[in-house]
Amino acid sequence: MEQSSFSGILNVTQNLIALERGGDELLLVNSFYMLPLYVARGRERVGRLLDGARGLTLEGLKSAFPQDAALIALLRDHRILVDSSTEKERYEFPEIQAVTTCRPRERITVYLLLTEACNLGCIYCLNGAETYIKSTHSKMSRDVALRSITACLDELSPGGHLEVAFFGGEPLLNWPLAKEIISGCENGLKQKYEGIKITYHITSNLTICPPDLLELIKRHSITVMSDVDGPDDIHNRCRPYLHGGPSHARTAETIRRLVDAGIPVALRATITSANHDRIPDIAAEHKALGASNCALVPVSPLNSDRNYLPRDLFPDPEKLIAGLVEVYRSGLWDKQKLFPFNQYLLKLRPGARQITACAAPSGTTPVVRVNGDIYPCIYVVGQEKYRFGTLGSKWDRRPLDRALVSLHVDNVAKCSRCAWRYACGGGCPIMSLAPMKESEKSAWAVEYGHRINCDLTKAILEELLWDVADQVMAGIADGHGTLPEEAPDRTNFC
Repeated sequence: MEQSSFSGILNVTQNLIALERGGDELLLVNSFYMLPLYVARGRERVGRLLDGARGLTLEGLKSAFPQDAALIALLRDHRILVDSSTEKERYEFPEIQAVTTCRPRERITVYLLLTEACNLGCIYCLNGAETYIKSTHSKMSRDVALRSITACLDELSPGGHLEVAFFGGEPLLNWPLAKEIISGCENGLKQKYEGIKITYHITSNLTICPPDLLELIKRHSITVMSDVDGPDDIHNRCRPYLHGGPSHARTAETIRRLVDAGIPVALRATITSANHDRIPDIAAEHKALGASNCALVPVSPLNSDRNYLPRDLFPDPEKLIAGLVEVYRSGLWDKQKLFPFNQYLLKLRPGARQITACAAPSGTTPVVRVNGDIYPCIYVVGQEKYRFGTLGSKWDRRPLDRALVSLHVDNVAKCSRCAWRYACGGGCPIMSLAPMKESEKSAWAVEYGHRINCDLTKAILEELLWDVADQVMAGIADGHGTLPEEAPDRTNFC
């Protein structure tokens, strides 16, 4: 937009995030455009100008503040001062009738539940007994797997990328199927879908280590994620074997074998009341095990059966935030390898508007259970309302599109007037997607869900925004004036 042509009435953006630090520092950003403006000195001066700008034309503002022409230009360039009549500050979203048309995707990650059974009995298991088939006989077949993969390939645009994620339950309980799937993709589907990239991922507790696991992972560059909730005393309390007994030693042994073989292993910890006091220890344990990435994720308040987890499992949000910030500031982990900070870095790119917080409603992360039924998220498996496909049928996008529209931050009552919404996306939508069975008892769970979505998001974004400002100022002080490194590739953890 050519600023000299501006002639409308000025106003301060309705999406203004204003952060203060110290005695005189100010950081301003319009979350719709994400062009942060750092003010090292002169906070009160900027405040007076913004207060005086409301309702004036540009010429009127220049006349009222004749010494601040350069500051006015900066505030306009960063979309802090906008033309209230013409400036686009809301995301124009098509009506649902238009959304339901076929949309080829550049990338899909398909989560195959190779089995819905597991050999661990985690205290916070998301797999509900009503919606997941936890019997050891609940194994996916080769036919279901390959037909599901083919359906995803048909959804991709030319030159697209399909990531096949082996999931569960515990996928290594059905390791022979994983090998059959890889063989079917490498020796058949890659030739049929020439130009489509197919890669593989496994999320496993790694208590099982088949003899050929390392060789196959290396040969096909399979990415690996496992869960370690902390040092052995914490992990064994949170993630025991199904019938009791510690699991840390077996998991750690497999991780070390993989790392010693040169295989990157990303580690994830679920933060509950059992370990919210030990978050720095968890990060250090991940580092000691040789992890490539460290993810620290607050427990979801409910499972796939739409039942709340026990209240005494929930972490204290204040302790959670303080622990995450402590790990971040310690420098133990590079921020591009530390979740959720690496994910939130992506939200700071200019124009990176977040209309929802996750990809589930877009249909790019389909979850296929053992019978071939397809759901948008692991937390809604078994909930008929959100099933949008099954083996051999064409995908029905209507459940996805209804979810996408309803979760749009401009359509969510608690988000629609929040200045942070386009930098946030509304947080994990599971509390909105899955109506609760015990809604009359849910006030504390709703409050927890709100705090881990809103308070945590704001705390992390604030930390990162100030970090960006400090990096820029350090570069200027060194005479370089360089901007911080670009955000890393997208890394999703649930």
